[in-house]
Amino acid sequence: MSAPTATKIGLNTALPSIRRIHAIIRDKNEVEVKLMTGDQLRGRIVWLDDQCLCMEASGHKIVIWQHAIAFIKG
Repeated sequence: MSAPTATKIGLNTALPSIRRIHAIIRDKNEVEVKLMTGDQLRGRIVWLDDQCLCMEASGHKIVIWQHAIAFIKG
C-alpha cells in the first residue's frame, strides 16, 4: 500500500492579490506585514508559494504561513 498523495492547488496568478505580491517581490519594495496575533513585521518579501511567504526582516529570513497574515501594506 502506498502513502496517500496531497493534492496541490498551487498559486492562481490570475488573482489580483497574487499579482500584486509578485510585483512587490519583483520591485523589492519594503512592506509591513501584520499578523493575526497583532505582531507587525517590516521588511522585504523574498518568495511566495501556495501556503507560505518568506520575508527578510531585521537581517533574518522568516517564513510565515499565509493564514497567519492579517494584511500586507506596501
